[in-house]
Amino acid sequence: MRSQALTAVKAGITRLRDKGGASADSLFDLLNGYVTAARTIACRPGSRIHVDLPPGTKGLVWFQGVFVAFSHLVTVSPDPAVEIEVIRHPTIDAMPIKDIHFALPFLGYLYVVAEFEDGLVRHYWLEKGEIWQPNHVYVPGTLVRPTNGNGMAYRVESNRAGLTPWSPNVARAMGDVVVPTVDNGYSYVVTELTGDSPRSGTIEPTWPTNTGETVVEDVNGQGTVDPIEDTTTNTTVPPSVKDRYGSGSSSTEVV
Repeated sequence: MRSQALTAVKAGITRLRDKGGASADSLFDLLNGYVTAARTIACRPGSRIHVDLPPGTKGLVWFQGVFVAFSHLVTVSPDPAVEIEVIRHPTIDAMPIKDIHFALPFLGYLYVVAEFEDGLVRHYWLEKGEIWQPNHVYVPGTLVRPTNGNGMAYRVESNRAGLTPWSPNVARAMGDVVVPTVDNGYSYVVTELTGDSPRSGTIEPTWPTNTGETVVEDVNGQGTVDPIEDTTTNTTVPPSVKDRYGSGSSSTEVV
């Protein structure tokens, strides 16, 4: 591309020229610059930010208020303005990163294209998860990261080793420990028995997840049994739903 020296701008930015070559008297566009009072072009000064990157890191991107670099090792950043995200080879954890070809936000997280020293190129979407909190209940599958980030995220898994998953029509004894067929992070202890030969029901109950709640198995397959105090319930329906009398704010249902 031929360069054109701009020494005296007379027309500013104009896009009306559709014929002929470039004019030294006008601009089609101007990036990171401005026109001085003497009608010359000057470069707009930019900000200078000094950060120290740990050795062995690759790439650099600005994301969520900090600079982010990448490494295959857990690396402590000497600067609070810099975070080091860990990206590892799919099969060789010790394989260093050769280059970061792409790193930009995508759907709320960084989308990174990394090349390793063995030439393998892989794409990563760095879902960070929520910050760990004390005395907080985390269900299996939740992604959690440390309060002081170390570039890693951790997925919660429950330890079900030695515990018996629920199954129908199984004899129950006091103190038996049962876990749901679909892991919810909780285990349940048998605290009360009924009948001469207590057994589990035919339908898996709905397992409570709040402290102090209990679940009752009915051998007839009724699942959780709750005391019934009133057989009349008021159900709120949308205002747009009308009955034959033109009202629709609520309905009374007798069960």
